[in-house]
Amino acid sequence: MLQNDPPTRSDHVGCLDTLNALESYRTTRAGIAEARVTFAQSQSGPFLQEVLRRSPGRGARDELEHAANALSGCATFSIGWSDGMTGTEHVSVLGPAGIGDVSWHATITVTTDTFTVQENLVLVVVGTTLVILSEAASPTAPARSRTLSLARTAAARLR
Repeated sequence: MLQNDPPTRSDHVGCLDTLNALESYRTTRAGIAEARVTFAQSQSGPFLQEVLRRSPGRGARDELEHAANALSGCATFSIGWSDGMTGTEHVSVLGPAGIGDVSWHATITVTTDTFTVQENLVLVVVGTTLVILSEAASPTAPARSRTLSLARTAAARLR
């Protein structure tokens, strides 16, 4: 099983909280059903995580819009873990991905003194479901086209 050890500190708390809410923490909001699965090929990746969140009403669309707005203002910020390790996180916004009802994607790079991890993050809304697809590896992410293809497949299965 993969160890989920997200950063706990940042000089841009909103950026860190948004990423952790999408990828690291199960939602605790009432009325939302969530399923997640994570795969790893090796200790250095690639890692693939898919989260499906079904929300009432416009909840899925609102969550995507909130995350896209928050992460679009992040650029580069510092992060730190509970064990004292520190690093930087850089969000490169790529914008709409052309998948599902509405979508957004970015490349995220985490750099510390000991490692670099690059991630493709894709958010897709299909009906009342938000698909959060994250594919990462060290030191560079798998091809973005592959991550987008996986997101298209996930979205098609929800129709």
